[in-house]
Amino acid sequence: MNIEDSHKDLRVRLTHQMLIEAFLQLRREKPLRKITVRELCERAGVGRGTFYAHFLDVYDLNEKLETHLLNEFTQMLKETLEQSDATASVRRVCRTVFALLEKNEQVCRLLLSADNAEGVARFVEMGRQLCMEYYARYFTNTSQEKVAQYYRFVSSGCIACLQARLAQESRPPVEQFADEMSEIILKGTRCLL
Repeated sequence: MNIEDSHKDLRVRLTHQMLIEAFLQLRREKPLRKITVRELCERAGVGRGTFYAHFLDVYDLNEKLETHLLNEFTQMLKETLEQSDATASVRRVCRTVFALLEKNEQVCRLLLSADNAEGVARFVEMGRQLCMEYYARYFTNTSQEKVAQYYRFVSSGCIACLQARLAQESRPPVEQFADEMSEIILKGTRCLL
């Protein structure tokens, strides 16, 4: 790679970053359907032609951000699930997943926002596929339907708790939150005793 290419790469990365930051700011202020390319470009300080050189529209930008986070989530979840047995992995999975989501808090908020049912569904489905495959290895005497119900129950609860956490101004460390979620997953109501 020559010096000119590295400058182009840096400019592309900076342009993407400016567009993403402006987009995330606007998403905190309004629903996706109300964001225009014009206001996004004005906020980012780039021309509309520059935006269209990278994205088709704001929905394409939104989808690419979600896909990037979901791919990272899938990879980390897969690696974590393969590291240990079923019960020992719950704490590790919670810590890994919640740390990733916290690190990507702005995109996570976008993914789990009230006006993004499709994003939540994609998130749940990606986790479901991995967990169903993983749990089938450890819970061989349990029906697939029961495992699916368990996953729906746990994933819905974790998402609701994560949404509540993201809405808090002040919150405990992510490790503490992850440990509390793993205790609830493993012990159910017994964790309240």
